[in-house]
Formats: sequence, C-alpha cells, structure tokens
Amino acid sequence: MTIVEKGTIRKRWRGRLPIALVFPNTYRVGMANLGFLALYQFLNRYEEIVCERFFWSHDLSRLRSVETNRPLRDFKLVLVSVPFEGDFPKILSILKAGSLSLNPAEREVPVIAGGVAIWLNPVPLFPFLDGFLIGELETLGEPLVRALLSGTPEKHSLLERLFEVPGFLSPNGPFPVKIVKSPKPKSPLFSTITTPEAEFGECQLIEVTRGCGQACRFCAAGYLYRPPRRFEHHELLAVMDELYPGVKVGLIGLEFLKHQEIEELAQKLLEKGHPVSFSSLRVDALKPELSPLFESTRTVTLAIEAASERLRRIINKRLTRETILSMAEMLATWKVTNLKLYFMFGLPFEEPDDLSQIPELVAEIKKISKKRITVSLSPFVPKPWTPFQWASFEPPEKLKEKARTLRKALGALKVKVSTESVKEALVQALIARGDETLKNFILSIAQGYGLSKALKTLEKPLSEYLRREEDQGLPWEVVDPGIQKEFLWQEWIRAREGRESLPCRPSKTCRLCGACLIFDGPF
Repeated sequence: MTIVEKGTIRKRWRGRLPIALVFPNTYRVGMANLGFLALYQFLNRYEEIVCERFFWSHDLSRLRSVETNRPLRDFKLVLVSVPFEGDFPKILSILKAGSLSLNPAEREVPVIAGGVAIWLNPVPLFPFLDGFLIGELETLGEPLVRALLSGTPEKHSLLERLFEVPGFLSPNGPFPVKIVKSPKPKSPLFSTITTPEAEFGECQLIEVTRGCGQACRFCAAGYLYRPPRRFEHHELLAVMDELYPGVKVGLIGLEFLKHQEIEELAQKLLEKGHPVSFSSLRVDALKPELSPLFESTRTVTLAIEAASERLRRIINKRLTRETILSMAEMLATWKVTNLKLYFMFGLPFEEPDDLSQIPELVAEIKKISKKRITVSLSPFVPKPWTPFQWASFEPPEKLKEKARTLRKALGALKVKVSTESVKEALVQALIARGDETLKNFILSIAQGYGLSKALKTLEKPLSEYLRREEDQGLPWEVVDPGIQKEFLWQEWIRAREGRESLPCRPSKTCRLCGACLIFDGPF
C-alpha cells in the first residue's frame, strides 16, 4: 500500500534517541486512533527524540517504519499503544517479525506498552513485556521524556529510570499502580496528521471532552476515564485555529455534551469551512436543531444497546422507548438516508423476551423513520473496572444460537445485519479477564493457530477465565483506577435488582466512587 499523508514528521537520526511507536492493528485503524497520534506528535516535539510508527498487517515479512523504512531492531525503545485486548497477540507477531525476542530477559531493546486495554488489565502480557505506562499523556508525558533523556538508552539503566515515572508498572511489582490522570487537561488532544486511508477518512480528530459521565454499567472507558472533564470554550476555539484549511473534523467524546453544546461547536467549525463528522451520538442528544449539521451526512449511528426497558435499566442506559421512537419520528424529516443501530446480546440477566424485542423495536424504528436500517450485533464482553466485571461471558455456543435467531428475525425485516464474531469476542473476553497463565494461549494465536488449538493450551478450565466469583481476587487489581471497588460492587447489586443510577456529575466535594479525589491533588 502506498501511504499518502499530510503532517508526517521525519527527522535525522544523528544525536537523537530513536523510539518505535507500534500500533498492533492495521494502518487504517491506527490512523483513526487519537491517543496513538497524540503520543506520536508529543514525542516528536522534543529535538532529542525521533519517533517513527509501525503498524501490524497480515504480511509482516517486511516490517518497516513508515517514516524512514527502518527495521524495528534499529530502535532503542519500543512503545506499543494498545486500545483493544484482541490485539495482544499481534504485539507478539510484530516483535517476532522485527527480530526481537519474546522473552524480556533475552531482549536488549525494552518494550513498554500503554493504552486503554493496558489500563484495564496488563497481566496477560507480563511474560512478554518489560513494563507498562498507566496514565494520561498530560500527566506522565513529561516525566517519561525526562526519564528517557536523563541517561543512557541501555535497557537496565532505562528501566531503572522509568521506575520513577508516575504510572509506570513493572511486571515484578510493586502493586497496585494508580492510573495517573490530569485534574484539568491543559488543552484538547487533536491530530495533526491526516490520510485518506484512515478509518474515518482524511480528517483531523478533536477531543471535545475527556471521559463520559453517563455511567453505562458495561462501558470500561466510562469508568476508567472518571471523572469526566470538560474543556473551556476558548480552549476548543484555540484548537480550531490550528486546523488545516477546509479539512474534515471528527469530534471525539460527544457523549457528555448537551445538544446545545454540540450544535454550537459544530456550527463554529462549519463557519470556518470544516465539514464535521460524528462517530456516534446519544439518542437523547438528537434534537431538531441539529438537523442542519447532518445535511451532508448519509448515516446517523446510534447505540441503543438493549431493546427492552428492563434490560436498559440493568445496564443503566436511562433511555425510554418513548425517547427512541420520538427520535425515529424526528429523523423521518432529516435528509440522512441511513440509520445504523447498535445492540448487544448476552448481557447480564438477559431473558428471551429481551432478545425478541430487538427485531420488534427495529421494525418500529424502520417504519417511523423511513430510513435504510443497518443493525450491528455484538456479543457482550464483561470488562474489568466496570460493575459487570463480576458477570460471566456466556458460553460461545449459546451466543452463536442467539446470533442466528436474531439474524433470522432481522433478515425478515429486510434490514442489513452485521454480527461481531463470537470467536473474536471469546478471545477478547479471555484476555480482558485473564492472567499470566494465558501466556501459551496468546502465543498460539500469535503463531497463527486456530482458536480450538489455542484453547487447548489453557492452564485452567475455560469457565474459570470467563467467570469471576464474587469473593475472588481479580488479576487486574495490579492497577488502581481511582474507583472504589465497593462502589462497583453496589452498582452490580443495583443492576441485579434492575435499578438505575444517576449520571456521574464530577465535583471537588463528590466522594461517591472516589474518582473525584484527583481534584484534591496532582494525581
């Protein structure tokens, strides 16, 4: 593939510390990941550092950096940005293709990983990596650079200095390590590098809020990034002044904004000549006033997640049937032609009637909205650091049967249906909830073995990984997200009882979950 980019950073190597920044998924996905792009931009601001990108691909026989076509072994440090648990095996594939040993004791180049999947649970990667960065860029970025530049790049010396970086976690402990967060991020993250090959097309991404306070009980990011933090209006305007002329802008983090704020922000961008892209919007944030913003948009994407009122209370979606159908009625007057709806199946305490209501609700939305409908179905994967960390991942055969039933019922409605692979969800669930005993499983997947053969390498019964008992220690507790375990437990009980909870409303005096304690000090 010929790469066409704007904003690529290329530097001479002489006298600089060369860092390989690895994204263990495709170029298309990585170039739409704001955290990965922000780290690339941040490191390259330092004259003493040259940072170049690597991506996973189906053919790693000629793994080279994007910027100068150098092999991975030429770099003094490898940093891996990991947003998805399912990409853990790809990390090993990249290291092997780059002629780096998978055994840290045999490897001269240190390999350090960060990203939201690492915050959730780094333990399955303990046998393979030298360390982990658990925190936000604004808080750990400068201490990280000081550690990198204050001595030799020799591995032992570098790792000793990294121990002093807030948020650095070593596989050897001590535990837990707290996720370091910024009480008030100085300015929104935004990307300065664009390519038409990115998942969202050629656009610049802007973070409009940090975190989400909606408190959906299945959402890991909603809990890990607590407390949700907003940027001042003038800070967002300042970022707009730095955008490339006429470039499309993708807005990240709209879930915590009211429709008036979304409208005002998007209108400012349109006035400056920037087309606006929305990854997804809350159903209750769609208002008639937003219609002009979608005049050039063909598809609106909405995450309903569960079709029944009962199940939406359990997952704390706080969305009524009346609100959903009112949204459909409003969209009938909009120019958009396609409506994409997200639902999950295999949710905790799910009953057959909850599933049967998915095609019933979709049929009503289709009839009222008069749009072409695509339904995306995903198996539920219980994530660490959510109230559902005590939930089970359903047996794969049961999930496959539910998927078949839903596809058949939805197909009769003449709507397009896409279903996330149950096999991929199983791998994700195992890694998200696993520990160091997954070493051979992850290695087998990385070596290209099928799932059936990889499962035979598990050191414990599959069911022990897919369910965590309520009185059991959790392997991911090597990380401290700043949220009290008791709060998550009480939310699990409320879910079991079908009771909703209020959204997160951060303040210096709130002590409900513990996240707002960051307002008391630097970390």
